[in-house]
Amino acid sequence: MEPTLRAADTPGLTADDRLEVQAMANPFHFERSVDAELAARIVETINRMGGAGEVAERCYQQALDGLARRGKEVVHALAEEVGRLAEDRYLDRWALVQLMAELKHESALDPLDRLLSSRIPEERSADPHGFTTAGEEVMIRTTAVEAVTRLAADGSQRACELLLRHTGHENFSVRRAAVQGYLTHGGEKAEETLRQTLPERDHFILGIRRIDVRQAPQAQGGLYLKAKERDVPAHDLNPSSGCGTEGNGGGKDGDGDCDCKH
Repeated sequence: MEPTLRAADTPGLTADDRLEVQAMANPFHFERSVDAELAARIVETINRMGGAGEVAERCYQQALDGLARRGKEVVHALAEEVGRLAEDRYLDRWALVQLMAELKHESALDPLDRLLSSRIPEERSADPHGFTTAGEEVMIRTTAVEAVTRLAADGSQRACELLLRHTGHENFSVRRAAVQGYLTHGGEKAEETLRQTLPERDHFILGIRRIDVRQAPQAQGGLYLKAKERDVPAHDLNPSSGCGTEGNGGGKDGDGDCDCKH
C-alpha cells in the first residue's frame, strides 16, 4: 500500500505530542469518621458537585438524597474533615461547607457557627489582585451563612439566632449575608430587631435586596452614559471637524460657541 501524501503545512502529531492523564488521590479521609461505604458515597457526591452535562444535576441530586438518609453522620464527617484540612485547601473546604448547605441538617449549625466565629486569617498571597486568600476565606464563610439561611428558611429558630449573632461579623460580605438572611426569615419584627442591633452605619444594608438579574435596572445609553443628576455634554469624538477650537477661543467668531453641526 502506497503511503498517503500530504502537504507540508498539514497539521499532524509529532513524537512529543501526547496527552498525559494524571490520577490524583482525593484529599479527604472520611473513613476516619464513618464507615468506608459511606465515606465513598460522600466523596462521590462531592465529585458530582462539579459535574457537567445533561444528566449531571440529576445524578448529583440522587447522590444527595442518598446522603440525606444518614444526614447526621454525614454532617459529623464533613465537620471533622473541615477541621482536618490544611488552610490552603480552599476549594476542598468550600465543597464541604457547600455540601452541608445542600443537606440542610440541623446538626450542621454547631460547626457552621464555629466556622463563622473563627477569625479570618491574614492575607497570604503575594499578589492579592491576582489571587486573594482572604477572599477565599470570605467565600467559605458566606457559604456557611447560606447554609444557616437555608435552615432558617425551613423554620429553624436556632438558625435565625445564629444569623442575628453574625450580623456583627468583622467582614462586610459575611455581615451583609447574615443581615439579609435574618431579614428574610427572622419574622415580622426582623427589620425592627436589626435596626436596634446594628450600628447606624450598617442600616443601609437593610435596603439591599436580592433580585433576579433580569429585574435589575439596566444602564441606558450608548457609548457614553448620561448622568442622572446633571447634564453632561457629549464627548467630541472628532475635535478636528472644523469647529475652530485652536487659535480663536473655540468658536467661529471667537466667542467660545460652536456654530457647526455634527
